[in-house]
Amino acid sequence: ELKAQRDKFVCGARINEIEPQVAQHLFDLMESFAGYGFNKSHSAAYAMISYQTAYLKTHFPIEYMCAFLTSIIDSQDKVVYYLRECQRMGIKILPPDINQSFENFTVTAGGIRFGLGAIKNVGINAVKNVVRVRKQQPFSSLFDFCKRIDLTQINKRMLENLIVAGCFDSVGISRKEALSIMDECMEIAAQLKLDHASRQMSLFAPSETMVDEPSPVVKGEMSVKERLTREKEVLGFYVSANPLDEYSELLPLLISHQVADLPGLKDDSYVRLAGMVLHLARRTSRKGDLYAQFFLEDLSGRIEVLAFPSALRQNMDVLQADAGLVIEGYYDHREETPKIVMRKAFKLESGISEMHIGLNGDQIAASKKQLLARLKQHPGGIPVVLDMPGKRVVLNDEFRVEANLGFKQSLLEIAGVRHSWYV
Repeated sequence: ELKAQRDKFVCGARINEIEPQVAQHLFDLMESFAGYGFNKSHSAAYAMISYQTAYLKTHFPIEYMCAFLTSIIDSQDKVVYYLRECQRMGIKILPPDINQSFENFTVTAGGIRFGLGAIKNVGINAVKNVVRVRKQQPFSSLFDFCKRIDLTQINKRMLENLIVAGCFDSVGISRKEALSIMDECMEIAAQLKLDHASRQMSLFAPSETMVDEPSPVVKGEMSVKERLTREKEVLGFYVSANPLDEYSELLPLLISHQVADLPGLKDDSYVRLAGMVLHLARRTSRKGDLYAQFFLEDLSGRIEVLAFPSALRQNMDVLQADAGLVIEGYYDHREETPKIVMRKAFKLESGISEMHIGLNGDQIAASKKQLLARLKQHPGGIPVVLDMPGKRVVLNDEFRVEANLGFKQSLLEIAGVRHSWYV
């Protein structure tokens, strides 16, 4: 191909009265440049972009992440990933608001405001209509929204998603209450628009100024679990709170590590984590055995978890989608994507029933006296179980202990103690 181009070039040069040897020399120069010109210019361009990106992320982190989130707003998986990056950077993510949010993510005094365009099944035309209408006056209620918005652009599914995403929280109505009057608000608003358009108003026809705003048929809010579950369904992310928040005092007692701590561990380290089960999938192995694959997400990140057939059979009842679990297993980072090979799983709400202390077999004798003395310094009502190679020993009632994080962590200072956690 290159030879054909050379011949074509030399032929064209001859037509333009340029000597063949001059044309050959020129083509030699171009051919030589082609060997490095593109590569070096390409590298230089990317180096410049990398520098600019790093500068913006370092000195203008909120503005940079906001712009980046907007650039990937059509990919919910990517949005969710980089929302976690924002949390890691200490950037607050504010929930979507019908009077504050725009189509894209926006920078506010408090952090980054969620964009309406990132809400599942909410179309771009609907968002533009919302922003255009509220320029005249902010929406004062769900009914006010339905009366003023173009209902040909927003259907019931969209409005429901706006509600469960928290968009109407700021107008003084709970999500549960808003859902209870959503249909009625839309129906009355549609009739008012129809009456106005047809100009068939009469003494007996409902007038917009005379129609009472629908009152919620239920009071209060959804349970925290339901509210957050539905919020995550439409946003892909917990924004207003996290299901793990209610266990904030309990979690440190139950776990050995957070997900963010795992990269520094040795391969096959035995760990105990707590988090929410995401993307649970049950699959069949080549041998026909059922196993499970999912992600466990805590407040610091997420990691893939594998439950092989035996572990799945033993933990089938507790391993459910969107459940809060404590899991035990081995950390495996031999492949490109680190994972946990699960051995045990427990419901997070089960609380504390025992304390387990793992001991190395060759150091038990040397550390026994110090360990028992430490246990007696923290008396309580929780039984202690020693996990030793090949056996498990339940200590006498005189060694029952209290639930205390400092005590739990202090046990790891004793030679031979592999792990300590409450179960």
